[in-house]
Amino acid sequence: MILRAIESQDWEAFHVNDEDSEAARLSDIIYPPRSTDAAQKWAEEQALKEKEGHDWMLAIESLETEQVAGTIVTYNSDQTNGSFYYGLAIFRPYWRRGYAKEAIHLLMNYFFNELRYQKVNAHVYSFNKASIRLHEHLGFQLEGRLRQMIYSQGSFHDELIFGCTAQEFYEQLGQSK
Repeated sequence: MILRAIESQDWEAFHVNDEDSEAARLSDIIYPPRSTDAAQKWAEEQALKEKEGHDWMLAIESLETEQVAGTIVTYNSDQTNGSFYYGLAIFRPYWRRGYAKEAIHLLMNYFFNELRYQKVNAHVYSFNKASIRLHEHLGFQLEGRLRQMIYSQGSFHDELIFGCTAQEFYEQLGQSK
């Protein structure tokens, strides 16, 4: 897989994914239906958007299918303190195929080795058991719990905050830095 900029022709993959309310519930809120024209316009705007700082939305592309398999977004990138956050969404046909793990590794490696960041954070909903297991497997530490922050399917859920330092990342890979 590769991480790349969103292209205007990606609109259809995003439009199909937008209709998957179960997947949307795991990473964000469920948005109202969007027209084909609106989906095309959104993808075009994303493709033309200038990257500012280190807060980006990147497409995760499957090398096997040459299709968009999801997105990874960086935000609250703080160069002074060397920390950043990310969010991840893998489209349903690509679930449980290693795309999330590989995308996170690529992103962390780039931010730690090329941009000199030293800490990454991720927010995970308490009902997203697969994401919790993934972050634990990647060596992230549970650093906090925001109680009853997310409303989904008729009840409130906690939002978990996971963090991983560059040193922990390298140790997890069996490397020293």
